[in-house]
Amino acid sequence: MHVKTPEASYANWLRKCVMVYLEGKRDLKWILGVVGSNVTRAAEILADLRTYSDPERHRALSEVLGNAA
Repeated sequence: MHVKTPEASYANWLRKCVMVYLEGKRDLKWILGVVGSNVTRAAEILADLRTYSDPERHRALSEVLGNAA
């Protein structure tokens, strides 16, 4: 039986949340609330998803995360 570490579970959850934002299902305010102080991790996930979904939403989140870092 494979058990994920809490860190791996959190990273997976955060990745899914970023994907939900990029798909347009939630707004920028929501994803920023989800990210909280984990800006660096969210920026890494966003970089991995640079070709995923809407480029405008990607750019908007990238700018906000860059300013928060």
